[in-house]
Amino acid sequence: MQDILSQDEVDALLRGITEGDVETEASTTEVSGVKAYDFTGQEKIVRGRMPSLDIANERLARNFRISLAGSIRRVVDITNVTVNITKFYDFMRSVPFPSSINIFRMEPLRGFGLLVFDAQLIFTLIEFFFGGTGKSHYKPEGREFTPIEQKIIHKVVLMFFKDMEEAWKPVFPLVPTYVRAEMNPQFVTIVTPVDVVIKVEFVLEIESKQCKAFLCIPYGSVEPIKEKLYSAFSADRDDLDTKWVDRLKSALRGTVVTMTGELGKASLSVDRVLDLKESDVIMLDKGADSDIRILVEGVPKFLGQFGVYKGSYALKFRDPLEQQEKK
Repeated sequence: MQDILSQDEVDALLRGITEGDVETEASTTEVSGVKAYDFTGQEKIVRGRMPSLDIANERLARNFRISLAGSIRRVVDITNVTVNITKFYDFMRSVPFPSSINIFRMEPLRGFGLLVFDAQLIFTLIEFFFGGTGKSHYKPEGREFTPIEQKIIHKVVLMFFKDMEEAWKPVFPLVPTYVRAEMNPQFVTIVTPVDVVIKVEFVLEIESKQCKAFLCIPYGSVEPIKEKLYSAFSADRDDLDTKWVDRLKSALRGTVVTMTGELGKASLSVDRVLDLKESDVIMLDKGADSDIRILVEGVPKFLGQFGVYKGSYALKFRDPLEQQEKK
């Protein structure tokens, strides 16, 4: 049997496929390397560390430790600060119940963030605020926070936000603004469950008790400033620059400079200069009552007047030259 089709047979086969007379089987093979993409999702690929964010969190941990220790008069230590990128759904699943979940705005950025204190931290702080020893045992499950406990929590939350604002200044002028508080994670939705968030975990040691606090920041909110967060520059550079400027100012204050008063000018030809002799008078371009320019190292800086003070020639400063030029 001949396996090769003739041209007429090929044409007839193509006509049959086009007109539907010849049935064909659907291809079941998948193209390699092709993956279905859900356009309704908010998946983001976040790569690499964010050095500026890490430094801001370290500054926040240090500031909050000092503020909290000063308020409860106890030794407070923040032993660990970890940053993870996760989905909002996974973050909320990791939040223990009950917890103090505080929602705040991140002005001038869009969106909201979360500050979460676990129950262990809340009851430990309340006991210390009211003079306790911190050795009591309690079961936080099954009840809500009382109005007094909520007042104490609110005070600590505002303390945290103040320290957070100070810690973020070298990176971005972020102003956290308190909105409301919740206990049940089911009632908190600041982004969709599949949105990516930045989870910052603080582990606090107060006396002998270990507690946790969490900070949740949507990645979409900080995306406009992600270049600053990924920057490798130190967030402490402003402090270093301030010290350097102070040292420079101190060194400049001890520098010796030459100051001269310019009484006036006159233009003479070479012949006139060669003909000068004793008792000749040269007329200057300024009168005796006119202001003169005072030069510092040859650079005009001030206006003043020439005169005599306590038997010595003197210059009287009047105005900086820059103010006169503006006028």
